[in-house]
Amino acid sequence: MANTLVPVSFAPATLKDVTLGEKLAAVVVALKLVAAMPILVVKVLLGARAKSGKSWIYTLRSKILNFALARVHPRQINLLNPPTTVQIRKMAKLLNVTVTTDDISHGAKIHWWGEKKGQKVLLHIHGGGYNLAIGDHHVKYLHQTKEHLKKKGIDADLAILEYSLTPAARYPTQLKQSVEGLRYIIHTCGYDPANIVFAGDSAGGCLVISTVSHLIHPHPAIEPLILPESSPKLGALVPISPWTSFATDYKSMKEANQKDVVFPLFVEVWSRWLVDRPDEPRHKDLPPTDDKYTWDEYNQPSLAPPSWWTGVPVKKTLILIGEEETLCDSIIEFGKTFREGVEKGVPAGESSVDVVVCEGEIHTECFYDMFIPGEHKVPGRMATAWWALCEGVFKE
Repeated sequence: MANTLVPVSFAPATLKDVTLGEKLAAVVVALKLVAAMPILVVKVLLGARAKSGKSWIYTLRSKILNFALARVHPRQINLLNPPTTVQIRKMAKLLNVTVTTDDISHGAKIHWWGEKKGQKVLLHIHGGGYNLAIGDHHVKYLHQTKEHLKKKGIDADLAILEYSLTPAARYPTQLKQSVEGLRYIIHTCGYDPANIVFAGDSAGGCLVISTVSHLIHPHPAIEPLILPESSPKLGALVPISPWTSFATDYKSMKEANQKDVVFPLFVEVWSRWLVDRPDEPRHKDLPPTDDKYTWDEYNQPSLAPPSWWTGVPVKKTLILIGEEETLCDSIIEFGKTFREGVEKGVPAGESSVDVVVCEGEIHTECFYDMFIPGEHKVPGRMATAWWALCEGVFKE
């Protein structure tokens, strides 16, 4: 079912809950990684060139991440993951950027990266299995994206949503906060929906999909969000490696297990921390939630039929997938369903949905590229496709 290098446990944890044994085990993994480094380097240098066309150092990065993450439990990852506000403030100081924070409803926050002009905005929701805060690599890549657009003559604002994490907060909390973030951007800050690029990676990718789903199929626990009649569609939707299914029986789940950063165990654990399964009782240590909440089309967009997506109020959608990620097959399947439903609402030949499989790239590759030293850094397909879409939307 899952990675057999660590014990299978669905017991929830925040940083304070991680046991001494788990902390020591994480140290052992770090020591093993140091010992394995020479072997990993030799394997990379003697191996075939990366399909993505990138240099050997990118392949080494992926192997290092795979080696380390294959040997830890999601509980232990919390040891290296400070809260989102702390991360953003730390990176703002490092990159010499001014950040302001707005507290919005239901406990969510919007962090404004740099000056807010109020005309065009990239609203991003980070991933991490709903359990992890934003990482340094997220912030660095978003900063790079803003700087790239500036060089192209586009002065777009960057807003980063901070949402409550599992297991303390469970479904539909994160979806509610995502909807409120978009509502705040449009109705409080006054951004024209057509000038909004709504993006998210991994779990955040699911949240942006579920939020636009809410626009046409309001979730019963969340206040409907109605776009202005004068501008009834968002400029663009960009789910990057979106986590659209909890299933772990896809072929890519097995084939990419030795390359990627997401493992079946992670999917099994994080999904249980988010929402109760319909086929088993809740873990005794998980906070109770309303029994009516279980798997549905919002927390697993792959469960929705094509007709669910007809009429989605978005001008353009770009779904980005890493060819070598474990979630690849499930996202491709979702992308086909999503595009089929959206195309029923537009004239033939005018599809507004692009599903791009990025050859040789892993889960949310563009963010993990930030671990590469500057002199070796080369943007891959995932990064350039996203940037090109932003340029097109913001220049219209």
